[in-house]
Amino acid sequence: MSAESKTDEGGDYRLQGGPWASAWKLAAGAGVLGLGGWAAGHSSNPQRAAYSYLFAFLVFLTIGLGSLFFVLVQYLTSARWSVTVRRTAEFFMVGLLVFAPLFVPVVLGMEHLYPWTHVSAEHGGGHESAPHEGGHGEHGAPAAATEHGGGHGAGVYSQEDIERAVHHELLQHKAPYLNRNFWFLRALIYFAAWGLLAWSFYRNSTAQDGSRAEGLTVRSARLAPPATFVFGLTLTFAGVDWIMGLDPTWFSTIFGVQLFSGSVVAAMAVLILTTLSLRANGPLTRAVTVEHYHDLGKLLFGFNCFWAYISFSQFFLIWYAGIPEETTYFHARWGDGPWKNVSLLICLGHFALPFVFLMSRNIKRRLSLLSLGAAGMLVMHVVECYWAVLPNFARNVLELTPQDPASLQPHWLDLACLVGVGGVYLAVVFQRMTRHPLVPIGDPRLSRSLRFENF
Repeated sequence: MSAESKTDEGGDYRLQGGPWASAWKLAAGAGVLGLGGWAAGHSSNPQRAAYSYLFAFLVFLTIGLGSLFFVLVQYLTSARWSVTVRRTAEFFMVGLLVFAPLFVPVVLGMEHLYPWTHVSAEHGGGHESAPHEGGHGEHGAPAAATEHGGGHGAGVYSQEDIERAVHHELLQHKAPYLNRNFWFLRALIYFAAWGLLAWSFYRNSTAQDGSRAEGLTVRSARLAPPATFVFGLTLTFAGVDWIMGLDPTWFSTIFGVQLFSGSVVAAMAVLILTTLSLRANGPLTRAVTVEHYHDLGKLLFGFNCFWAYISFSQFFLIWYAGIPEETTYFHARWGDGPWKNVSLLICLGHFALPFVFLMSRNIKRRLSLLSLGAAGMLVMHVVECYWAVLPNFARNVLELTPQDPASLQPHWLDLACLVGVGGVYLAVVFQRMTRHPLVPIGDPRLSRSLRFENF
């Protein structure tokens, strides 16, 4: 009996052999090889290994967080149409449990990643290059040149000296937040919150497969509102700590929302591509229909428009205000140089082309074209994560200006870390797929989802 016929007759929607049943083993093997590549690169080039790993960590963490948000929304709205696709999102959501151990390489490389770890001695580090004795002028520049003999006359500082002093003073002001102990405590809170939320919703859903208890749906629905607040706060602060912290003198009050919107776009793309593959291989042939993909396509299109709105808002407000501490982020990415080309690629590939392509109802209902659009969005998500992390390597480590052609240097460690982190994460996700039905068969709204039609 074929996998498809078993699914149709038995109604349990389980994997019955085939490539998906052993996919977790392939992913685990790839993860081991990738992390081995990271370890080899770390021994010879620890600075680049740290940035490459953070990039890969960000790519897959955002997919897991976006999947968690998708599950939360389904319970918040008591959605019926999405029941048959929710379990796939739950698998990617529960993979968040693996990111706590995967965070260890980020901790090992934090001194290469985060300049604030080298703040002055009174806050537990050293920032020897920044003058910190004597008075300061109106903008934090040194008022006297007592520390520099030779090349500078009394009371005369170079522009580099002034910038270092301002940078040092800003870090001093932020030291109560940017210090190791508090940073570690916040990271522990983030992983504990994500793990607890992911496991709670996953456990309720999978337990319902056998018990058919409607109370589990009610329990998840009641948990969803406070969970959404926790999700929003932890995602925002994690983005501030791990991504904005790469340039600790830069700030943006909208960065957390941008990270959130990109996470949801990536999760929707992964959900579409994964369910299409499972559908083509049998288990979801009858459960996920064109009607479901039409709505998934709407969500992909809508959240991508939201991402574009938030991204432009951040850029426009910073450009309009022209505050030096705010413009550094875009100066490194929009100044005349190789990173400007990446920025233009994101504008074109992450918004302009998908906006035109995914707008049509016909595209959303033609699965081959929808999969093409989703794949493109996933690729652009990877590019955006690279764009968010790697310019800081050129500036903080290589000390190159954005205009220097060498500031954009792809490295084999980028791919190794992507394979390593992705392999471990997907191994957990795919292994969970072999343990439970691919559809929440105990959900009381399943029958309505199976009969769902778009009008």
